[in-house]
Amino acid sequence: MKKGIVLSLSAVVATQVMGANIEVGGKDAGELTMQFKAMTVLSDKENGFAPSNGTGYLVKLKYETADILTQGLKIGVATYINGDAGLTEWDENNAADGYNKGAYGMVTDAGGASKGVLGELYLSYKHQYFDATLGRQILKTPLTQIQTSLTPNFYEAYMLGTEVIDGLRLTAGHITKMSLGSRAAPDAGVIGENTGTAGVGFANSKLVSFGGNMEQAKFYNMGIIAGLGKETDGRSMIGATYTGVKNLSVDLWMYRSADIANDFYGELKYGMPVAKGIKLNMNAQYLVQKDTGDSLAGERDFNMLGAKVALGNKKWGAFIAYNKSGDAEGTKGQYFNAWGADPAYTSSIFSRNAYRTDVSAYKVGVHYVFMKGLKLMVNYADYGKSKSTLGGATTTTPNTALEDATEIDTVLVYKPNKEWMFKVFNAIRTSEYNGRVIAKTPERKMNHFRAIASYTF
Repeated sequence: MKKGIVLSLSAVVATQVMGANIEVGGKDAGELTMQFKAMTVLSDKENGFAPSNGTGYLVKLKYETADILTQGLKIGVATYINGDAGLTEWDENNAADGYNKGAYGMVTDAGGASKGVLGELYLSYKHQYFDATLGRQILKTPLTQIQTSLTPNFYEAYMLGTEVIDGLRLTAGHITKMSLGSRAAPDAGVIGENTGTAGVGFANSKLVSFGGNMEQAKFYNMGIIAGLGKETDGRSMIGATYTGVKNLSVDLWMYRSADIANDFYGELKYGMPVAKGIKLNMNAQYLVQKDTGDSLAGERDFNMLGAKVALGNKKWGAFIAYNKSGDAEGTKGQYFNAWGADPAYTSSIFSRNAYRTDVSAYKVGVHYVFMKGLKLMVNYADYGKSKSTLGGATTTTPNTALEDATEIDTVLVYKPNKEWMFKVFNAIRTSEYNGRVIAKTPERKMNHFRAIASYTF
């Protein structure tokens, strides 16, 4: 059964109007941003695990005022409407008719109906010495950024920053609520495999799309949206970013999720020229999580380190990355990733295994620019077998890893000019739980094709 609105699209299309200045009576009245996006799955394995069909669209309208009352003070508001673009078959994923799973990661409504959310509603102020943003917003900090499809995650937060010292930015903030975006279902299920490690802290059975009561595109208290069934005092953070030395960047962040866990994240980036036009970039990262207060998510003692080396110029590039996760014996050593974090260097389009228990992961990638605007990227990641167990499903055999998890991503991007962009990608993935017999089929593999086209002006 097809639901939603019908759009005459055969691939993913995105149209944007970026930053149109508005004048009223010759005076600056603010900035209007409009965006239209739509996407479709071209094909995938029809095995009940991989999303083998689906379309979705997003309409965004944002307005930010000019300065009001005083210089630097503005109000921003943005609404996001998301739904099935009319081509998704939601009821074909069953044994009688064969498996043809709909792509739940493109919509925020369980059946693909159009659903809107006032994702941004904030008051911002920018001063010579500090800046502040209060209200609903998209947060760009190391542990609040993750890949999105259409509707992103939103946070109700109160953020303050300062750059009084040259090259040093200090940030402090507190999050009280969060809204899950379009990709919450795969973050919990296909990507996270109900381990709570891939950006959503609970099994996808808690989402309305799968019979639960947790809605997407709706703001919840930070404890509730983590799937813990209890409201908390939210999540506080402090961060420092230093860029005072040429080619060097240092990030240090601490997050406190009341009665759940404390997180520490550090990252070092350094770049240097090694030949004419060729640059070497070296990155290192470290993530730690420890339960705190009432330990609502259980006892946690997790750490992950990472390294990445990249070499290239304007024509070509190559990198190798590594992540290692560890834990203290007797604890839930995997990372409780409930609020949309993904800083790991080895993450892929459909794999974020570095946050699971006792993982040694590596990723290699290359890209090549054939001509102006035409770029090919190929990445391969191997995550080995973790000690995490397949969550949220009853198996007829033990639900531990059976084989090494791998993913190959191939992406071709063509940008003929500033306005147009065309992209096609393929993701070939094998889950570490491939072969475990669950409700539908033991095969947990993907061969996912998707296409994107966008026009910006």
